[in-house]
Amino acid sequence: MKTLVKIFDQTLLWGGILSGCTLIIIMFMVTVKVFFRYVLHEGLIGIDLLSGTLLVYMTFLGAAWILQREEHVILDLLLSRVKPALCRWMNFTSSLLGAAVCLVITVFGILESVSSFQRGILIPAEIEIPRVVNLGVIPIGCFFLCCQFVRRAISYYLASDDNISLSKNGNGR
Repeated sequence: MKTLVKIFDQTLLWGGILSGCTLIIIMFMVTVKVFFRYVLHEGLIGIDLLSGTLLVYMTFLGAAWILQREEHVILDLLLSRVKPALCRWMNFTSSLLGAAVCLVITVFGILESVSSFQRGILIPAEIEIPRVVNLGVIPIGCFFLCCQFVRRAISYYLASDDNISLSKNGNGR
């Protein structure tokens, strides 16, 4: 089991690294587009489409890694005003809800990705790319996010009321 957890954690780390690299690629592409437009007075076809696609990849590759590190947006204003036991159960419940939502998105994302692939649907734009290229990363990212939400829920369930904050390694201890 520890090996599986280690592999999962490494996968999330690589997702975070790829997400960061994707951001750098997007910044480079936009800079090149601006240079071509205003310096060379030429336009580049497809940069906006590719940037949009890479934004989807960046989001879904990095989401579970961010959740693992507890660096996502939370409602500190509300959580800091309730008793530790209630705070723990609110975090536990929100983690279960997050896992359920991500599971639904994973299942329907897989179904839609397979359907788009089988039907050969293309995105009508300057560069026609298969729709599955945009959709495929969504169920993958949501699957890892679902697993991390479940890990987080278990950590909150097993934590004592005195120790409700998750550590930076995402395992709740």
